[in-house]
Amino acid sequence: MPLAYNTDAMRRLSKVLTRTAAIVVVLLIVAVIVAPRWPQRMPRYTSRVGAQLSFERVAEPGFGLTGRLRLADSAWSMRYFQADGATDGYLYVGTDNNIVGLAMAILYRPRAVQSTEPRPVQPPQIWRYRPEQGSMSWEPVLDLAAHESAPYLTEGFRSMAIYQSQADGRTYLYAGTMAEHSPSLWRTASGDPGSWEQVFVFPSTGDPPLGSIRGLAAHEDGLLYISLTPSGDIAPGGTGQIWATDGATFIPVITDGFGDPDNVGIVSLASYGGCLYAGTYNGAHGYEVWKLRCIDDPEASPQAVIVGGAGQERMEAAMSMRIFQGQLYVGTGIPMGFNPVTRHGPRGCNVVRINQDDEWESVVGRRRTNPVSEHRAGFGWYMNSYCWYMEEHEGNLYLGTFDLSRTVALLGESARSVAPRFRPLLDYLAVRPQGWGSPMGGDLYRTADGVHWEPVFLDGLGDPDNHGIRTLASTPMGLFVGTENPFTRLEVWRLED
Repeated sequence: MPLAYNTDAMRRLSKVLTRTAAIVVVLLIVAVIVAPRWPQRMPRYTSRVGAQLSFERVAEPGFGLTGRLRLADSAWSMRYFQADGATDGYLYVGTDNNIVGLAMAILYRPRAVQSTEPRPVQPPQIWRYRPEQGSMSWEPVLDLAAHESAPYLTEGFRSMAIYQSQADGRTYLYAGTMAEHSPSLWRTASGDPGSWEQVFVFPSTGDPPLGSIRGLAAHEDGLLYISLTPSGDIAPGGTGQIWATDGATFIPVITDGFGDPDNVGIVSLASYGGCLYAGTYNGAHGYEVWKLRCIDDPEASPQAVIVGGAGQERMEAAMSMRIFQGQLYVGTGIPMGFNPVTRHGPRGCNVVRINQDDEWESVVGRRRTNPVSEHRAGFGWYMNSYCWYMEEHEGNLYLGTFDLSRTVALLGESARSVAPRFRPLLDYLAVRPQGWGSPMGGDLYRTADGVHWEPVFLDGLGDPDNHGIRTLASTPMGLFVGTENPFTRLEVWRLED
């Protein structure tokens, strides 16, 4: 079934190439002309730290046959959780299924058809790692196939957070979904099967309605904050929102994209320095970072910290946030690597960091931004489209990327089914990826000081199908790495400390 899915998806993808001809032609010409001549540029200080580290795979692709039949493409959310009073904690992973099919349904179906024809949704699951039963032992603890009927609404579990409820004092693991509309928030106090409850469903009003819970952050004011994007994620229309809960009551905090209708999504959240920081998706003039709900003045109006994509208006989204050594790091990206809506990309992702005075500087970026790490955009590889996820572990900050080159190579492999005018270009690509400036597959980097970044691996853990490092989790068992892999399905790996 997975092989048939891939073949069918590529046939359908090929048919829509003519609709985005300008984007595809530019992308492929750049790939052919530039990639073989652009080695991945590493600063002089860079060492081979990755050769000293060992990873083991701890999950079968897609968590086994059940997940593969569901087209479990991405370890979309991941969190280590130890319940109140428990002696042990466990790692939990939420899936996203059928990424290619859903993206095409959102982007290429006419609006009228979208409203009448169900999307090809495969209900997601949350899995728990049980290493005491075996190094690759997992169990499903929440399956939305048991809570919804076909045609399914919920596409994946996109976010997770741990929050001690003000309402009852208990600590919960929360999980937020992406759905065709009306995304929902789930929680559990124990993590066990049968203990999960749906605590809130967001309203389906608006055109398009809310569709995705992108960010969850427990703030110093005692509330859990939830950031949302409209249905379709990067489709035109809608505005980003932020809500808050004390564990019982849910209230809207921001409903107008911070007063800018071009802030169509609020992608990331972080509690930093007594304030809540929010990163937006803005395809019109670049991502923004705002701060609000500061402890010393909670009713103050939100303040803009970064606007205009930090000087790069085509850098559209603040994909990830993480506090490290007293500063807030923000990783950026362009949705899908080359956004078919805005026609931006391909372009390497950037990293900026913000200090307590809200001054920011470039850490990874274009030469003219003088990045302190000396790494150019995309860590020197322009197809590193997302600085996707960050996590601190054992004194190092780790960052995973999404590498667009695997997708470009896939188009090359499908050259026979593509319009004739594209075939020479794609034929060339299909046999040339080994000559590119970087191996295919998502990258992982780390830093001990925020300035000097070392590559841990550049090749999707030896598998180019792992085109993105989607999630990371620091646990007492080591650092866990969750991949996005729409070709042979998601994988989970562990760094052996």
